[in-house]
Amino acid sequence: MNAVSVASVENLSDLVASLAVCREGAEESFREMSCDLERLVEEAGDNQREASQALEDARERVAQCQAEVDRIESEMEEADPPDNPGPSQGELDAALADLDEAKDHELACRARLDDAVALLHQSLSKQDAFLSNAGRSLSHIDDLAADCAARTNHARQILEDYLSANPTSPAAAFCAWTRWTPPSGKVVDPAMLATRLHLTPTQLRQVVSYLEERDPKFKSKIESYRSRYRSAAGVFEKGVVLRDVSNHGSGEFAERLVELAFRPLGDVSTQDRTYFEDGRYTKTDLYVRNLKAPVIFGRGDRAFAPEGGALAIEVKAGHAPYLRAQKEHLVFQAGGHQKAHASATICTADIHDLTEDEERELREAVRNAGSPIIGMLPRKDEIDQALFDAIVHGEEQDE
Repeated sequence: MNAVSVASVENLSDLVASLAVCREGAEESFREMSCDLERLVEEAGDNQREASQALEDARERVAQCQAEVDRIESEMEEADPPDNPGPSQGELDAALADLDEAKDHELACRARLDDAVALLHQSLSKQDAFLSNAGRSLSHIDDLAADCAARTNHARQILEDYLSANPTSPAAAFCAWTRWTPPSGKVVDPAMLATRLHLTPTQLRQVVSYLEERDPKFKSKIESYRSRYRSAAGVFEKGVVLRDVSNHGSGEFAERLVELAFRPLGDVSTQDRTYFEDGRYTKTDLYVRNLKAPVIFGRGDRAFAPEGGALAIEVKAGHAPYLRAQKEHLVFQAGGHQKAHASATICTADIHDLTEDEERELREAVRNAGSPIIGMLPRKDEIDQALFDAIVHGEEQDE
């Protein structure tokens, strides 16, 4: 049992939640489409009734015209000129013309009614088919959700059984780390933050595995490094890949680590932009809003955020020379933290490798800019090694 198992259970739980959202969305869409079809059926029914009434009116008109022709013909037969000349041939011709027109109109009304009846039957058929298919689709989603929920509960039970049987195992410790929540009624202080950030090499490897399971983008990047490492010819080219991991991958991994560590504290967003009056902008690695508990980074200004408040966090992973060279950039980036109640630049423990004067100068510069620097992350080499192990491991297994 390892970190992958924790992530697998979380993935299954997410899938159950996604299916519930899918079911709700499908039901809403089906409801809207059903209303549209109901309107079409009603319109087709109204059209059929109008067509039926029009045909009845047309038939009545034909009957009236026929009666008029019959009257005129009868009176013409009874005529006795000059005393009783009767209707003229012109009157009869006009009446016959009206009768022909009425019969044509009756035929048109009959055709309209046939079309209206066909449209009504078609609309009813579509409605029946849609309702049947919608019911089957919702039932299929319900079946998938039930099966996924059962699998999730089974996987969770296996995990819980293992953790109960091995309460002091690395897996149990990591599971507790992923499930951590801020203690009710207490301030999250630097000691608590250190347990969230300063992970052991074993925990770092667990986080890498966890992210591979939980984050498709992270997994894709690790697999890309693995592919490059596997295809590299010789020690030198493999070293080039690992240097690339150290130069780029480790910084991104450190940001993800800090994001995971702070996610239980509130609503997390990453890479928020802040624009300055001169047109420049900076991106803040992490904002944590709507804090579930007060947080204190240490002493001084902008070190405390109340419950419901916000944190702004910058993340830096590098050796001492890198951290020293980042001073001006960190001061600039601190300008993007001013909307938060508290802010900090969280860096690797390599900051302690600076000379006393260098460390003091760096800390004062960043603190004066409003975002004190805190060296709570593991050392850069430890972060690198966790990624190296994940990348090289597959190659070693092949060999």
